[in-house]
Amino acid sequence: MSANTPGTLCSGVLRPDLSMPSALTNDPLDLADHALSQLARIDTGAPPARRLREQVICQCLPVARREAVRYRRSGEPLDDLIQVATIGLIRAIDRFDPDRGIPFRHFALPTIKGELKRHFRDKGWMVRVSRPMQELHHNLVRLEPELTQRLGRTPTTHDLARHLDVTVEDIEPARIAGTAYTARSLNVAVHTDDTQSVEFGELLGGCDHDLELIPDRHALTLALPTLPERLRLVLTLRYVEDLTQTQIAEKLGVSQMQISRLLNRALGQLRRHMLAERPTRPLPAQTG
Repeated sequence: MSANTPGTLCSGVLRPDLSMPSALTNDPLDLADHALSQLARIDTGAPPARRLREQVICQCLPVARREAVRYRRSGEPLDDLIQVATIGLIRAIDRFDPDRGIPFRHFALPTIKGELKRHFRDKGWMVRVSRPMQELHHNLVRLEPELTQRLGRTPTTHDLARHLDVTVEDIEPARIAGTAYTARSLNVAVHTDDTQSVEFGELLGGCDHDLELIPDRHALTLALPTLPERLRLVLTLRYVEDLTQTQIAEKLGVSQMQISRLLNRALGQLRRHMLAERPTRPLPAQTG
């Protein structure tokens, strides 16, 4: 294939067919459309075909960059977006079929945009979120301002669920899903009410009271089997079934004073066992 063949690339510059309308000669996609029609008629494995393909790619790179720049405020590095858009461009060039009669631009642009959207869906989220939830989140973000203008008020959860054809229970997880796209460093500096600068991680979390009780609960688990069966029964009725001393006395057929003494004796034995350096072995069951 000679360098003067209409529609080919020469020294990295697409040489358009002179019969093409002048309004189209400056658009890389229209010129690529003409070149790819010729590429489809020659052996794709031949060196001229490979060179033509590479030149068409180089000629259309500004288009891929232009599409990537549209998403520059997404938080993703622009260089990464340009690479993704370029992959979409190459796939469009390799899959384009001129015989279908569709202009290359109508095939290339959706392919590039689709590649960018797949990147955001699969790689852009800091925390992995299922595809249905991602799509629901995007639809929710798009629908809320539209419904606000249409209804003249802030749409309710029921409004959003009805227009998106989902359940009310799906709306809140879709809202929360948006927070999974980016992550905030725990070491970032933030300002407190007294204008002091501290790391974000220092403001998160706190003492877990239940966690602090684990050693005591473990010690209590070891201490309970050391009590006679009657004392364990009194403790169960008082602190598990939440009966009063009078109710326990009626249940066991004894006086309330006896129940009070049994409780004090049981608690005293548990306290001594739990504070002992070496807890004693459980005693055999007794009838205290």
